[in-house]
Amino acid sequence: MVLTSRPPSLLRHLRTKRLPNQSNQSSLRLFTQKHPLLLITRTSSPRPQLPYLSQPSRNVLASRQTARFLTTENKNYVKEQVWLAAKWSAVGWSFFLLGVVALYGINQEVLERKTPSPEEWSFFSRNHFRCANAAVKPDHEYTDWAQVATEFRRCLERLEDEAIDGKGTTPLVPGMEHIRGINPSAFDVQDKSAAWKEGYFQVVMNCARASEHIDNMVLDTSRGIVFPKDVVIGPSNPSPRPCPPGAESAPREEDCEQAYAPPETFYLKVLTGVGFSTRHRIQAALAYANWLEIKGLSDSADETYKWAVDIAASALPAPEQVIDAESSILRVNEVTPPSPNILTTATALATHRARSGNITSALPIFLSVLRARHAAPVDIAPPSRSEYRDFTVSDPTSTDIGAFFNIVKSLFTPPTYPSLPPSGDEPFLRLPANIPDCTEAELMLYIGEILFATAIPGREDEGLGWTKNAVAIAEQGVASDALPANKNKCRACLETGIANWGAMVTKLLREETTKGTTTSSSSLWGSWFGGSDKQQNKMSWEDELRAVEEVRMNLVAQGINNKLAAAPQRTGTFIG
Repeated sequence: MVLTSRPPSLLRHLRTKRLPNQSNQSSLRLFTQKHPLLLITRTSSPRPQLPYLSQPSRNVLASRQTARFLTTENKNYVKEQVWLAAKWSAVGWSFFLLGVVALYGINQEVLERKTPSPEEWSFFSRNHFRCANAAVKPDHEYTDWAQVATEFRRCLERLEDEAIDGKGTTPLVPGMEHIRGINPSAFDVQDKSAAWKEGYFQVVMNCARASEHIDNMVLDTSRGIVFPKDVVIGPSNPSPRPCPPGAESAPREEDCEQAYAPPETFYLKVLTGVGFSTRHRIQAALAYANWLEIKGLSDSADETYKWAVDIAASALPAPEQVIDAESSILRVNEVTPPSPNILTTATALATHRARSGNITSALPIFLSVLRARHAAPVDIAPPSRSEYRDFTVSDPTSTDIGAFFNIVKSLFTPPTYPSLPPSGDEPFLRLPANIPDCTEAELMLYIGEILFATAIPGREDEGLGWTKNAVAIAEQGVASDALPANKNKCRACLETGIANWGAMVTKLLREETTKGTTTSSSSLWGSWFGGSDKQQNKMSWEDELRAVEEVRMNLVAQGINNKLAAAPQRTGTFIG
C-alpha cells in the first residue's frame, strides 16, 4: 500500500508542549508587564523576547530593581500631585505677597501719622521722607546716619527736580556742579504752598543734620560703603584704626571720596533761598552757627549768630526802637514790643559770647532780654492742657461710645498735614503769673553763673541768689500741669540749676574752710577778733549744702527727674 503525503498546509499544527507549572492563564499575560518568564535566563524560553518592552539583565533580582516606575497606572497620579503642588504653592505665595503688601501699607500708614508729609508730594518722595524719619532712632539706640542721609538726599533730589515734585521751583544759580548728587544752589520756592515749603525745609534741615553726623566719614567708591576717616589706609593716615570684628575690610585712600555734601551747603539753601519765612531762616542760621562753634570757628559763629539777630530785626516795622544794632541789647519799649524771634536770637548770641569768654558783652544782653520779657503784655489766652491731647471730642457731653467711634473713624481717615507754627514775627506775649516760664529760669541761670564767676571775693551772694530763684521757677514748672510740652525744658533747667547751686555752695564752703585753717594757725588775738564769724559762715554754708542735697533727694523721691540721682556735683566749673 502506497502512502501519499499530504500538503504541509493541511497538516495539523502541533501543539506546543506545556510546561509542568504553566497554567492556561499564562497565555493572557501582557507584554508590557515584566515577569521572570520574559527575561533572558539560562534556560531556553518558550516565548520570544521583546527587548523594547523590558530591559535585559543577567539575573532576575537586578531586573526587578530596574523596573519601570512611570507606568500607565501611576502617570495620572503623578500629574494630579504636581497640579495640587503647583496650585497650593501659588495660593501660599499669593497670601504671603498679599500679607507683605498689607504689612508694608500698615507700616507706612503708621509712619505717615507719626511724621506727616505734604499731600502734594509724589508717592516715592513721601516714602523716602517717611523711611528717613523712621531710621532716626532715639538717643539710647544706634542710628545709621549714612542711611538717613541717603534717604533724605533722594527725597531732596525729587523735590528739586522740575520733572517730579519741583515744578515751579528754579535754582538761583543754575548750572552749578553737584556735590554727591546735591545741587548746592539755593532755590526760589515762593510759588509753592505753605505745606510744601514746610516739608522742603524739614528735608533740607535733616540733610544738614545727617551731614553733621557723617562729617568724619568717607565713601569707598569701589564697594559703595561708608567708613570713618581714621580707618582708611593711605599716606594721610599712617596709623589707621583697625576695623571692628565682623566689619568690612578697611578701604584704601585712593578709592575714597567725601561721603556727603558739607552741612553749610544745606544751611545756605535756606539762608539765601527765596520764599522762606523768617522762622525758617532763623532756625537755619542758629543751626549753622552752632555747627561753626562745634568746629572751633568762634569768630565765624559769632557773625552767624549776629546774622540771625539781623534777620529777626529786619522783620519788625521799626527795628531801631527794639534793639541796638551794634551791641544787640534790647530796648524796653511798650509801644513796639519785641518779637519772639528777637528774644530767641539775642539769647543765643549772648549764650555764645558767654561760652567764648566775652562776659562783658553777654551779661547786658541777658539782662535786656529778661527785662523785655517782663515788660511784655500778658497773654490772656495761654495754651491749655487740652490742646496737647491726642484725641479730642468735639462734644464734651458725648459718651465713651461716641469717643470710641471717633477713634475708630480716625483710623480710616487719612492724616492731614498739621497746621504750621507761627512765624515768630508777631509781638511777644508773656505767660500769666500763675504759669512758670522756664525760659526766664534759663536766663536767670546764665546771669547767676556770670555774676558768681566774675564777682569779687565776698560778693558771690548775688550770683547765688539768681541761681536759687531760677531753681525755684524750674521746680514750679516741673510740678505744674499747665504746659506739659515745656516739662522737658523745665527738667533740664532744674537739673542744671541744682548742679550749679551745689557747686557754688561747695566752692564757698571750701574757701571758708581754707580761711578757718589759716586763722587757727595764727595768734590767739587774731582768733578772738574774727574766728567766731568765720566759723559761723562755715556752718551756714554747710547747712545750705545739706539743704541743696535735701531738695535734690526730694525731687528724686517724687520721680520728677531720675537724672538728678546720678547728677555729679561740679566743683569750680560753670557753664557759660
